[in-house]
Amino acid sequence: MADTYNAPAAPASSSPVLSVVLAISPEQMERVMAIRRTVFVEEQGYSADVEQHDAYDPLCDHLLMTQVDPDGTTTDIGTLRFYPAKLKLGRVAILANYRGGGRGKTLVEALEQHVRERRGKTADVLRGKKAVQLLAHAQVPSLPFYEKTGWSTFGLEFQEEGTPHVKVVKRIELVPEPATATLDDARAPDTYHVELCETQADIDRCIKCRIAVFVDEQGYSIEDELDEKDPESDHLIMYRVGADGEKEDAGTIRWWPKPGQPQGQKAGKLGRVCVLPKFRGGGTGKILLEALEKHLVARRGKAGVALRGEKSVRVLVHSQVHAEGFYARSGYERQPGQFLEDGAPHCLLTKDLELVDEEEAR
Repeated sequence: MADTYNAPAAPASSSPVLSVVLAISPEQMERVMAIRRTVFVEEQGYSADVEQHDAYDPLCDHLLMTQVDPDGTTTDIGTLRFYPAKLKLGRVAILANYRGGGRGKTLVEALEQHVRERRGKTADVLRGKKAVQLLAHAQVPSLPFYEKTGWSTFGLEFQEEGTPHVKVVKRIELVPEPATATLDDARAPDTYHVELCETQADIDRCIKCRIAVFVDEQGYSIEDELDEKDPESDHLIMYRVGADGEKEDAGTIRWWPKPGQPQGQKAGKLGRVCVLPKFRGGGTGKILLEALEKHLVARRGKAGVALRGEKSVRVLVHSQVHAEGFYARSGYERQPGQFLEDGAPHCLLTKDLELVDEEEAR
């Protein structure tokens, strides 16, 4: 089931069902931009160049609100965006026919929940924090709306794009970060294990994690998620053993031995890195990354075959720009430039690993 925020669990039969999701796929972002174009350009008269070509959009989390009407039809009705670097809420838009009835309140509260639970791009900038103060530039006529949802005015009125605005702020207490995760240490309170998947049943566990994160949570299509590289790749599964002795899968990572590198250099692409929401934070992502590197260095699985006769391997990562710091902290070096992949700005990072002697690996 896709992550939703503040969707009524049991609405009255005559009330519409509202759902708010994190928009990440190109198709979802097109729907977001269509709402903004209708409200800000066609209705309010802002310049299309300013509204539709904003350099901040790729750096933001975007929420999309839909409504399921009594006849079963679904309609996109609202959106907003959040710029984590400045903790700033903006581009709040509800289509005219759907204003009122608490829809705007549901949308803003969804953003507050999104921040509170450290989701999306907010996860990186909120690491180590216990609370934050959110900021919005509110059009003066909309001040009563923000005040009713617990926001407070801050400072004097100012002009923005020819319209009077006021800053509004709200303090949000964040959910506690998970305890520090460790790898294969029975003495630690939060211990994880990472294993190479050698059966289809274990690979299916990885696929299940990926569908939960990339398809259900982030909105990518399942056709794009399950690609032709899967059969050629090594898949690692991370799990935790509960107090009852049962395994609980927490995340996965894969490595694809990428052919066709310059000058015959051996390289492979690290990807499909995902941790299920309840296990994020505390170093679980780092555990996955380090486990994959140990797997390569030891020449295991398909990596062992691809790297036969080699002394080193270059690991390639296509990282979303906002997440490059995660890889940089583990020794990955960013290469010049950036590019769009699946509608989001990415950059290339690389790391060279020295492999164990082939005799030792046998």
